[in-house]
Amino acid sequence: MKISILTPDLSHNCLGRAYLLAKILQRHYEVEIVGPVFGDEIWKPLANDKSIIYKSVKIYGMFKPYWQIKELIKKIEGDVIYTSKPLFTSFGVGLFKKLFDSKPLVLDIDDWQMGFMKESHSNLSLTHRLKSLAGSALRLYSVGSYWNNLLGEKLSRLADGITVSNSFLQDKFGGTIVWHGRDTEAFDPVKFDKYLLRKKYQIEKTNKVVMFFGTPRPHKGIEDLVKAVSLIKDRDVILIVVGIDNRDLYCRNLVRSANEMLEDRFKGFGFQPFEKVTEFLSVADVVVIPQKRNFSTIGQVPAKVFDAMAMAKPIIATNVSDLPKILDGCGWIVQPENPEQLAETIQYVLNNPEEAEEMSWKARQKCIEKYSWDAMEKVLLEVFGKYE
Repeated sequence: MKISILTPDLSHNCLGRAYLLAKILQRHYEVEIVGPVFGDEIWKPLANDKSIIYKSVKIYGMFKPYWQIKELIKKIEGDVIYTSKPLFTSFGVGLFKKLFDSKPLVLDIDDWQMGFMKESHSNLSLTHRLKSLAGSALRLYSVGSYWNNLLGEKLSRLADGITVSNSFLQDKFGGTIVWHGRDTEAFDPVKFDKYLLRKKYQIEKTNKVVMFFGTPRPHKGIEDLVKAVSLIKDRDVILIVVGIDNRDLYCRNLVRSANEMLEDRFKGFGFQPFEKVTEFLSVADVVVIPQKRNFSTIGQVPAKVFDAMAMAKPIIATNVSDLPKILDGCGWIVQPENPEQLAETIQYVLNNPEEAEEMSWKARQKCIEKYSWDAMEKVLLEVFGKYE
């Protein structure tokens, strides 16, 4: 059986979820990933993996995309369609294929898309909100279109099956939870030399590394993390942020602020290929996931929590979504948007290395048992076994 996984934009970080599902399903089925390219190329962190078949159509212009998407539909060869996110360029394309070719269609929802829309619109004046809604109607194919997100959510019931990434989404849409699992054989800390890698990335042996790894966005609370580290007076405690996009205004402002507050105690690294994730995590003494609590985050579980668990890292996260459940017994939870509490917890973890190490190995064991590719494979086989 062949499965076509549809992603709304091959050039965006939303490809990450489709890639994860493809790698797990690839163990049992023939798999392809199909989607439009709105940017210049396939999303860089995943572009080098030659084990994945990518099929794409370059999208450009304002009205041409509706015709270009017809070409995308022709590229779908799977016996079953698995669409990532309830959006026009993935789920919408899948619905057309289901209608014309009677293909089974499973929808995966890994974020609450309308939560992102609600959060972005909450900060707009009435005039700008109306202008945004009008523009969204003209660009229904855009990932950022309000109407695209709303329509996709309303049509989700037309799918033959649904998978989700967390309990909030399961409560809202039903379906089966498929966590953002990780390959715990590849993500194995014993395979990496922390001190050799610190030398490679010019990090002093005496540094105590606090790390954020991911795509910086306003809802991820990185400003709170910068503030927290600035409250720690130990000059050996440094903050490393990996995943900075220097083309992005938010990222540029974040880097400028971090440099002003932390000076030489801040290091920023750009986008990294997926195979470098383990290297960077190896040099960290503690990984922090400082999510804010708002519409953007209540329906989201950051995949990076599973990266850090698999790599046996001490983890501090905020009390948002399923993070307390995931890290129960193997991590530290603080309240969101509380830099003072976050600073105290970072200092506690760094000052108690034996407890931190014990917790980190408990995190890895829990990841192997509940959140690994092996664990997620069993779940996905139950979902797709009925279509064989």
